[in-house]
Amino acid sequence: MKEFGLIIKLAVAIVLIVLFGDMVPESIQRTFFTVSILMKGTLIFCMPLIIFAFIVACLTAFQQKAPLLIFLILAFVTASNFFFIQMGYVAGGIGLPLLGYTTGTAVQQIMHLAPLETFFTIPFPEVMSTDMALLLGTGVGLYGAFWGNATLTSWSTLLKDKVQWALTKVFIPLVPLYVIGFLFKIHHDESLGDLFANYGPVFILVISLQALSIFTFFFTANGGNWQGFKTSFKNALPSGLVGLSTMSSAATLPLTLIAAEKNTKNKAVAEVVVPASTNIHHVGDSLGLPILIAAVYAINGVDPMGYSTYLLFSAYYVIAKFGVASVPGGEAIILIPILETYFGFTDAMSGLLMTLYILADPFNTSTNVMCNGALAMLMDKFCGRLKAFQQVEVRSIP
Repeated sequence: MKEFGLIIKLAVAIVLIVLFGDMVPESIQRTFFTVSILMKGTLIFCMPLIIFAFIVACLTAFQQKAPLLIFLILAFVTASNFFFIQMGYVAGGIGLPLLGYTTGTAVQQIMHLAPLETFFTIPFPEVMSTDMALLLGTGVGLYGAFWGNATLTSWSTLLKDKVQWALTKVFIPLVPLYVIGFLFKIHHDESLGDLFANYGPVFILVISLQALSIFTFFFTANGGNWQGFKTSFKNALPSGLVGLSTMSSAATLPLTLIAAEKNTKNKAVAEVVVPASTNIHHVGDSLGLPILIAAVYAINGVDPMGYSTYLLFSAYYVIAKFGVASVPGGEAIILIPILETYFGFTDAMSGLLMTLYILADPFNTSTNVMCNGALAMLMDKFCGRLKAFQQVEVRSIP
């Protein structure tokens, strides 16, 4: 139960606010909302550093690997992420209207004298934009991967570890407090109960598509052989179940690695591909987040992104995956500032998305873990026998 502590806290907060939110004095609601806005402002202020640190550490970790191997892993992971992000858009565009999620079904606002406001805000300066941090981190990381040295690798790992510690030890324990303020805002201005009552079918859609993606990955990795599918899936299932409880692909890495070694019969490939893809290849998130974003748009009466706009979002999302922190809600943490800056998200929409994403995160992580195990099988069949793999000095990649 400890692994599900964050989800349990959020679920309890949602139930309590739905049942008793109207009894809470507005001054207390405003206090929670003020704290949430201050936390969000601090997070956005630090976001360029977070993105830069994780992208550089991720890419420089490929140092001492053969250039061909770097290219193959990055190309396959990037293409896979992009493909499933597009599948999320298509599935959301087809499935959500069939489930009744359109701008015409937006929840009607409850009439209050005024929307809930903060007591005050802090105008954080913008030292660097998020997109500049993405580009700069990618440039420095690629330089480190191909031409870097041990000093750059050590520096980037240290910076990433410090940022990871701050997120894990400071921000993540405060996530319930961060979300509660936004939940009060939604409940005060609209109807939190009505909103969450309508999201059950969305979760069913997301989980069904994730299950299909796992099946497709393993079936393809086994070349359509049903017996091979059953054997490899059985080997990988323990890692998927642990991912469901820990909500961390990194914490599940040892089990994913064991399963990949069994399924590929090629230890060198498994020990390179699995650690390298753990924090950057996220099939579950790529499918689930676009659907949750589209549902949040619909429930708030906002038209969904047109495909040309979505392609721009996809580009941000694919690059941002290299800068995602290994914490529950990591991808939402990175994407919310981008959604607010470029794609019309409001504070309330961001709070709702963060809550929904964390509730869905166990299934996202389980899908990520299972598909990364299958990815090792695909890479083994595609290039596992090449000299690029045979000459690699196997070591863990952060």
